Formats: sequence, C-alpha cells, structure tokens
Amino acid sequence: MRLFHKTNIDFLKIKWIAISLSILSIIIGTISLIAKGGPKLGIDFTGGAQIVYGFSKTPDEDQIRKIVEAANVNVVSVQRFDRPEKNQVLLRVPLEKKEGRDLSKEVTAALTKALFPEGANATAFDLNLNGADTLLGKLIADDPEKLATRPNADPKVEYGREVQGLIAARSEKGLFHSIDEAAKTPGVSPATGDWLKTKTVAGPFTLLSAENVGPQVGKDLREKGMWAILFSWVAMLLYIAFRFRSASFGTAAVVALIHDTWTTLGLCSILNLEISLTVVAAFLTLIGYSVNDTVVVFDRIRENREKSKRSPLPELVNHSINQTLSRTVLTSVLTFVVVVVLFFLGGEVLRGFAFVMIIGIIVGTYSSIFIAAPLVVLWEEWKQKRASLMAQAKPPSAPAGVKSGKAAAKAR
Repeated sequence: MRLFHKTNIDFLKIKWIAISLSILSIIIGTISLIAKGGPKLGIDFTGGAQIVYGFSKTPDEDQIRKIVEAANVNVVSVQRFDRPEKNQVLLRVPLEKKEGRDLSKEVTAALTKALFPEGANATAFDLNLNGADTLLGKLIADDPEKLATRPNADPKVEYGREVQGLIAARSEKGLFHSIDEAAKTPGVSPATGDWLKTKTVAGPFTLLSAENVGPQVGKDLREKGMWAILFSWVAMLLYIAFRFRSASFGTAAVVALIHDTWTTLGLCSILNLEISLTVVAAFLTLIGYSVNDTVVVFDRIRENREKSKRSPLPELVNHSINQTLSRTVLTSVLTFVVVVVLFFLGGEVLRGFAFVMIIGIIVGTYSSIFIAAPLVVLWEEWKQKRASLMAQAKPPSAPAGVKSGKAAAKAR
C-alpha cells in the first residue's frame, strides 16, 4: 500500500527553518528544565511511597492532605486517580531519612483515626483494610462454623473458599459499603455471615496498592536510567557509522536521537509530567523507533548513491526521502493510533508511557526527515569544502625534470 506516488517534495529547501525550529524547541525545554531544577522525578527515582486508596464516597483531597500531614507525614501530592466514579485517590509521600519506615501503614492509620474512629480500636477488624491471609487466619482462629470438631473438614480449605469469594467481591465492588453487603456474598455460609456482622467492621476506604522505594534504590534507578539512555546513543552511533561506513551518517542519527529525547523531555517538563520507570522505558522505546525510521531513509540514500554516483547529494537525499515517505507516514500513523488508544484506555499507570510515545512518534518522524537527512548533507558538503580549501592551500609541486634552487646549486 502506497499513500504517495512519485512525490517530488524539496525537503532540503526548508532545512534551516526546520533546524531553527528544533533549536528553539530545545532552548524552551531547557529553560523549563533549569527553572524547575530538572525533570519532575517520580517515587521510583526519589524514594518514597505511592499509595492508592478507594473511598465509598467522593473523597476530599484537601481534607486527606490535612489528615496525613497532621500525622507528621509529608505529602508531595494528593490527586484523583483513574475514573472519577471509582472515588480513588493517589498519594505520593517522599521518603525521609529514617530507614524502614512503613509509610503506607502510617497513612492508613491516620486516615482510619480521622475518618473512621471505630476502626481505630485495637480490637476492630476492618474488612476493607485486611487481606486474604489475615482474614483467613482470623476465621480459622474463631472458627464460627465449628469445623475443627468435624472429623473430615479442613478449616483452611473450607474457610479459604469463603475468603476467596469475599476478596473477589470486594475487588469487584471496590470496597464493601457495609458488613451486611459482605455477609450476602455468594458462597459465604450463614454462620460466617453472622461472624462477619459481629466481629468485623467496614470502613469508608480501602488500600488498593502501596509501592515503597528506598532512597538508595531510587538513586540507583536514576543512575541506571541515565546510563541506559546514554549507552543507547553510543550503541546507535557505532552501529550506524559501521553499517554505512561513514561517520556522517552515525553522527547525524545520534544528533537526531538527542534532539528527539531532549525535545520530548523538555515538553514533559513544561507539562509537569512525572518521570517514572515506565516513562524511561518509553524514552528507550522512542529511541529505537526513531533510529529505525532514520535507518530506513539512510539505507535508501546509500542505495541511490551507489546507483547514481555523479548525482549531487542534496538531489539524492531529497529523492530518497520522497521514495520512503509512504512507508514513513504509514508506520507513524498506525503506531500513533495505537498509542493514542493506549493513552485514553490504558489506565493511569500507562498514561505517561503513552504520552511520551505520542510526542516521540511525532518528533521522531520529523527528525528523520528534517534533521538527520539534512545533517548528512551539511556534513558531506563541509567535508568537500574543507578538502577543496586544503587542496588550494597546498603549494604546487615542481614539474618533472625541474630541480629546486638548492638542488641545482648542489649539482654544480
């Protein structure tokens, strides 16, 4: 399938405009990075906790922040998470100097004390805040169905089925709004249902996930992320320079990669996008995607050079870009559609990855045509001009049979 047939667009005609726009975008992004003290790093790199809670009613972010900070826990941000109807909140808590601190436990305790004092009682068992293992252990200990007295009954197996049903129901609903609702879960026996009503409570929120990263781990991840990107640039430079037997192709490709990475990073800074491990993975994917697009154009330039060695390089480059234009547009558009769908339907976790890929596809396609290819032309023209100037500066050699003045005098 070809979208464009025999196009003859003069892409190099606007190379200086394109390069100027790229430089301007890099400058703007750099100013934003400097003004903000670098990119906004996530918990993965700074250390701390990322905690997601689900609430029975619409949560008040300001109230949650005040409750947590009153418990001497610093909070970076409190924001709504996922779809609004799910009533979920994401808390980002920076890690302090004290090692081994269970931040999610402290935050949960503070919220329970403020929002559900009944659940803060030491004897209270909150069905929305305890996992399957804890619930199973309590059921076996209390044994409401008196399974221990039955010779062929295994309390761990029998209660395990009921616990699995309860946890599955809680996950489906988000949380239990009442103990009566939990007691009506399919598979729960009347005796266990009565036990739930008398021995457990259902708080107004549940802990959905808690991710803790230590300061040393965050530092290591930050350094490894930077090295991964740098090594990818070096690897691409060596590979392309070797494949095309020219430093101009390798250097142009790496400059285009740096352009893509820095432009996208600058835009992330302007939009205040948090840099997480997922986003770093998107940058590495972007580098691979961009260099693949650039290699396709470079490969066609090499083929056309071998066929028409006397044709001017700018003409060959323009012709090569036009020949690969259909493939470039088709690949970019199809990939773009996929990541746009991922951005809107992939959930909060993949949104940063999808956003970087959306920007990266646009910038990467642009750089392959308007940055990488023109840089090859400028490099080759510079080499030819330099060779010409060196040839002019070199003193002319004496004609054959004519000796220099010193040699003639010595001969006499």
